[in-house]
Amino acid sequence: MRHTTNTKLLTGVLSLSLLAVLAAPANSEAASLSLNRKKLTLRPGKNYTLKIRGRRSKKVKWKSANKNIATVNSHGKVTARKAGKTKVTAKVKNKELVCRVTVKNRKKPVTKPTATPKPSAPGTSPTQKPTVSQVPRPTIFPKPTTIPKPTTVPKPDTPTGSVTETSAYSVLNSLRSTYPEGMPLNNSYYYYSPRFGNGYGCYGFAAKLSDTVFGTEKSYQTHTSFDRIRVGDNIRIGNSHSVIVLTKSSGHITVVEGNYNSSVHWDRKITASSLASSGFRVYTRY
Repeated sequence: MRHTTNTKLLTGVLSLSLLAVLAAPANSEAASLSLNRKKLTLRPGKNYTLKIRGRRSKKVKWKSANKNIATVNSHGKVTARKAGKTKVTAKVKNKELVCRVTVKNRKKPVTKPTATPKPSAPGTSPTQKPTVSQVPRPTIFPKPTTIPKPTTVPKPDTPTGSVTETSAYSVLNSLRSTYPEGMPLNNSYYYYSPRFGNGYGCYGFAAKLSDTVFGTEKSYQTHTSFDRIRVGDNIRIGNSHSVIVLTKSSGHITVVEGNYNSSVHWDRKITASSLASSGFRVYTRY
């Protein structure tokens, strides 16, 4: 009888030991898992692929707490969207591994242009699509004593799509209360356009107004002909300043612009000759 009892006790002990041995690898595997980065800082549009350290026998489920700030795909590739903070989580079995992600905008350019010509009416566009680094702070232009009012709204020729020159002028003119004359706006202003990319100061402001008129999905074409300029066109002048066309006559245009004396300015007149002397490129979305 005693022998039978001892045999049962021994059998129970061996069973428990076997279960502990079988469970140990799973527990130790989960405990050994970790992300290669616990904190991550990215710029908008940049990405980084997180990796899991330690042996892994199960699939990983990746998740971002705020997809507007940063997204993550099934391979752990984190893509920054806009400035802010969020958490990216990798779930393996019952363990969650967390990486804190911070998305920061680019800092303002440190260097200033040595000398920018002081045109009475700045004008012209780049030979290629400008980047953020190509957007220097324009020089200070004297404020006009009187603000000219647009004489006539140009009649559209043959409108392309749903936007005409008349509708473009109407939308732009309605923004005078949103962006009033003299409103502070310098190189610290930032706007991201799906078509024009990252933009600071005058470049970002012009991209914002263009998207407001034409929408973010409308593509653009470029040219350097004054005769083909239309209301609502985005003009890059001398690779240093961006403006949006309000009205156009045979010899000049009037514009709305940001970062003019570090502020918003309406109805400045720019002649065709000053545009030609400065060099310009037109980004039209008609």
